[in-house]
Amino acid sequence: MTLAFLDEVGFSLSQPTSYSWTLRGQCTRIPYENPQGRRVNALAVWIPWGPQRSLWWDAVPRTLRSEDLLLILDAIPRGSGELVVVLDNASLHRSHLVQEALPALAARGIHLYSLPPYSPELNAIEPLFGVIKSTELPERTYPTIPLLLEAINAAFARCAARLLERTPQRTPQQLRPAA
Repeated sequence: MTLAFLDEVGFSLSQPTSYSWTLRGQCTRIPYENPQGRRVNALAVWIPWGPQRSLWWDAVPRTLRSEDLLLILDAIPRGSGELVVVLDNASLHRSHLVQEALPALAARGIHLYSLPPYSPELNAIEPLFGVIKSTELPERTYPTIPLLLEAINAAFARCAARLLERTPQRTPQQLRPAA
């Protein structure tokens, strides 16, 4: 069995700034643009265990649709067994198109597991999005969508390289009695 965590993340030309600094007495000014109609959305899959261990993503400068999700589900790398995909309750995950495709997915060994509402902490891919947005994107503003797309793909690639260079199977530490 392969366990995969799937979710979407959005990026705008002006990323939120969590902190900044300036000389004493000077005001910090950070440019901000309204992202209306100018966003890049990424759909990503994280497989943290097993021989197919990987981080896969696709970033597009438009709204993601249920058709995108169904294409991604077929493309997720897996072994010979079943594929269980953990996802949240986003509208594109619960659409009529996805609901109608569930029997065909099950016949191919793909099962969707929906998390309880308002529980992003249970999706293992969410912390990766935090790292990508806060540390892997080198700039906080991008002048064009193609430059933002390039930065997002590079950020995901750096994150994937860092995750996959770790030893995949760590041996758990043995508990021992306290002295």
